[in-house]
Amino acid sequence: MKKHLDEREITTAVAGLELEVVAAEHLARCLSCRQRVSAMHEVIDARRRDLEAETPDWERQRQEILLRLPPELAVRPTQRRVRMRPLFAVAAVVVVAIGLRIIWAPAPPAEPVAGTELPVEQILAEVDAMLADDSIPGFELIEPGLEDAIYENGAS
Repeated sequence: MKKHLDEREITTAVAGLELEVVAAEHLARCLSCRQRVSAMHEVIDARRRDLEAETPDWERQRQEILLRLPPELAVRPTQRRVRMRPLFAVAAVVVVAIGLRIIWAPAPPAEPVAGTELPVEQILAEVDAMLADDSIPGFELIEPGLEDAIYENGAS
């Protein structure tokens, strides 16, 4: 390969992706291309260290923004609101606890109501009578002689 790796190939090597065979062989032989890949790694590592070292001071940024706002637009927590926060937290905990108790509480056992017991023997007798009755709609024979004709013609 006469020319050096292009930017796409350098970026691919920096990302750790697979290069084409010719490009990988060139990178293994060419000191200049390896230095470009190494320099890119150093830039990325330096930026990563900078980002990890920078911890934003959110309160300071908030104060700076509030100072830039006109006084009538600046929203500052009042003493009353600050004192109410713990009460709201306690109220939220109580509501959650009651809700969980309602959800997970076992249901009280149901007591049978006197006088509403079903007469089991009577119900069973009625069911037996209905099953013994051949006049149930949909269960009667359509033609009385049809059953014999089916058995006679069974092989057809």
